[in-house]
Amino acid sequence: MKKLLLTGWAILALVACQNNEKKEKLSPEVQQEQAGKKKVPAMNFDHKKHKMKGMILAKSTFKVFKSKIEEVGSKQGLPAVVDFCHDNAQKLTDSMGKAHNVIIRRTSHKLRNPQNKPTDAERDVINQYLELQDQNQRLEPLVKKDKEGYVHFYAPIKIKDKCLQCHGAPGTDIKEVILKKIKEKYPEDKAVDFKVGELRGIWDIKFLDKN
Repeated sequence: MKKLLLTGWAILALVACQNNEKKEKLSPEVQQEQAGKKKVPAMNFDHKKHKMKGMILAKSTFKVFKSKIEEVGSKQGLPAVVDFCHDNAQKLTDSMGKAHNVIIRRTSHKLRNPQNKPTDAERDVINQYLELQDQNQRLEPLVKKDKEGYVHFYAPIKIKDKCLQCHGAPGTDIKEVILKKIKEKYPEDKAVDFKVGELRGIWDIKFLDKN
C-alpha cells in the first residue's frame, strides 16, 4: 500500500515538474500575450449615471421642443410649425447641449432633414431597435462608449397620434397644404407613412466630460 502511495505521489510530482518546465520554456513575449488574453477590460464609466442623465436630457429637450411647437401651432397654424421646425429644431438641441456639456442629436432611418443623417454607430442602434420592434419587443435606452472614449446615450423616439399630422400617410393623415409645405422645406423628405407606436428615430446624447 505504501509503495502504491509513494508511486502515486512520484507521478504527480513528475507531471507538475513537466508542466513547470513547459511554462519556463515559453518566451517572455508569449507569456505576456497569454496573460493579456485573460484580462477583461473593465467598464470604466458609470452606466447608471449616464443613463439617468440621458433620460432627463432627452425628456427635457422634448418638453421644450413640444411646448414651442404647440405655441406656434395654436397661434399660427400647422404650416407655421413646419417652418418653425425647419428653422429652429437644430438651434434648440444645440442650445440644450451647450447648457449641459453634451451634444444632442436626433436621427432616423427615414430622414426629413438630410443634415441629420445617422453615423455608423447610430445606424447600428436604429437597426437594433427596428429588429426589436419587428419582434414586438420593448425598446430600452442604451448607453455605449465610442472609440474616442465618449459615452453616448441612445433612446428611441416613437410616433404619437399628433405626429401623424406631419409624419403619417400623405393625403389622409397629412393634409395637402402641410405636405406642400414639407416638400418646400425638405425636398428629399422620407419621413412619412409612419403609424402610431412605430420607431420614428433615436436620440443620441454624447457626453463631453468623459467621466
